[in-house]
Amino acid sequence: MIYLRLVLLTLCVFATILAHAGQSESPSVSPPYFHRKGHEIMDPDGSPFQIKGANVSCWMYQENYVIGGGQTAQKVTAARLKGLIGDQAYRQYLRRMMESFLQEEDVRRMKQMGINCVRLGFDAVLFEHDSTRAWFYQHMDRMMPVFREHDIAVLLIMMVPPAATDKLWCTGYVKGDTMLWDSPAARRRTVKRWAEIAEHFRDERMILGYDLLGEPALPRKRERELISLYREISGAIRAVDPNHMIVYEGNNYAIDLDVLARYDSHLDANGCYSFHFYSWFGLKMEKHLPLFMKAARAHDRPVFCGEWGINRISAIKSQVNLMNRETDMDGWVIYMWKGLKLPTGSAEKKRPPYYGKWFFIPFDQLHMSLLTFRIDPETRDVIDWFSAVKKARQPGTEETARALDRITLSAHISRTKPDALLIETLGFRLPEEVK
Repeated sequence: MIYLRLVLLTLCVFATILAHAGQSESPSVSPPYFHRKGHEIMDPDGSPFQIKGANVSCWMYQENYVIGGGQTAQKVTAARLKGLIGDQAYRQYLRRMMESFLQEEDVRRMKQMGINCVRLGFDAVLFEHDSTRAWFYQHMDRMMPVFREHDIAVLLIMMVPPAATDKLWCTGYVKGDTMLWDSPAARRRTVKRWAEIAEHFRDERMILGYDLLGEPALPRKRERELISLYREISGAIRAVDPNHMIVYEGNNYAIDLDVLARYDSHLDANGCYSFHFYSWFGLKMEKHLPLFMKAARAHDRPVFCGEWGINRISAIKSQVNLMNRETDMDGWVIYMWKGLKLPTGSAEKKRPPYYGKWFFIPFDQLHMSLLTFRIDPETRDVIDWFSAVKKARQPGTEETARALDRITLSAHISRTKPDALLIETLGFRLPEEVK
């Protein structure tokens, strides 16, 4: 009798284990997400996903040159505008840009073109105030159903961390600033921000992944500090979000992937590499692409180009052909979706030297964005001033307020025109209604 009881108890325990095992494998319990499988990125349905994407600037963070201003850190712009029109009016401008710059129609147009991914940059300063933090989630949550409807993946990138990752304006650096690597407080805030964001989006199917830091740049002897911070952020994300991929950019402005390969064992298993490529830094795609691929292949990691473009059409055509032919590469994200139509007339030559050329490329040869918009000269005068362009005239308060209103209107999708040559060169389709 005792033996029979033991047998029955054993069978009950075994049946319970089998029942729980079956539940753990059920799709209803564990919904699918974008993930890594060897060197491939897989979509939530389990098929290989080849990124053909566009970066969106000026939505969750400001890049002045997108609207015709200088290469100036956003905090400089913020300080100038706040000093002239006040903190409340400046925040209202940011909120209007969030409401206007990216609309459902933008996403519909992306889908028509053949874009399957957007890389959305944000500024960590949004999380320093309850109101702006609320705006971030409000507008992300506003757009996520639209991305789901059109089946477009979303890659979040902390473009501007609490302290700069390099000494370029685009990550928030101003001469004399303490870098992220030298500020324990800024590093802690960076980790905290990512943990908060990951917890909010942990169940979102259309999130392709989290791109932790934009274009880090440390001396070779300190590169281990980049890996340490990556590891710390990854751990904080995994504590709240076991689902989504983590994207690691290389050192030296995201063009050195060797550091990732050297310390690959410290990186998350569900992670991939990302490089950036701008040939006006002296890079050559035919030379550097094999180096990027070698680093990724060393550990069978997915790899894609997170930023590239802003160039002559001949250079863009050559670069996209090389990347498309690389069968082990997981795609690219062009820079960028929307920007100013660069003027080339005689009046432009009278502006400060910044406007004469773009990294030694004349404006009439430069293709900067898939969609373009125009801004009137008076508004550009105001943009010059708040972008800290030399010798720019300081405008009045009312003049500035009117200019900010015109900026938000000008950048709306209804005011844009497609760069047909760039769209076709990239292999995208020109929507019928705008041909």
